[in-house]
Amino acid sequence: MSEEKKAPLNTKNIMIVVIVLLLGAVAYFAITGKDNNILNKNETKKEEQKSDKYQAVFLTNGQVYFGKLEDKAGDYVKLTDIYYLQSKDQEKVKQETAQSQEPNLTLIKLGKELHAPADEMNISKQQVLFWEDITKDGKVMKAIEEYKSSNK
Repeated sequence: MSEEKKAPLNTKNIMIVVIVLLLGAVAYFAITGKDNNILNKNETKKEEQKSDKYQAVFLTNGQVYFGKLEDKAGDYVKLTDIYYLQSKDQEKVKQETAQSQEPNLTLIKLGKELHAPADEMNISKQQVLFWEDITKDGKVMKAIEEYKSSNK
């Protein structure tokens, strides 16, 4: 008789363990799903906060682009609403720079080139030296605002 009593106890114990494991799995997925939603909301808030700000992105090849930077998961960052500087006369820029005068540079909106690229750039993170926010009172931001107001 004692063996018959142990068998129902073992089945009962197994059922309890299975129920506890199921409840644990449900709790785990509920918690991790909730955490992911919280993280996604925070990332969205960061993007929304930065959406009106422009950054200067300095690349390893010496090129600097100005635009709205978005850090994507993976190996690339995304830059939109892109501008870059171009000198009107390369030789004159060298002379002016050597004489410590401000070079004659023009802000160019990406997309106006012969091949008409889309106004979005995916840049390898390995090619980005650093980036910085542009202030509204800087010359570049004023030039961007001037461009936008004259090209509405």
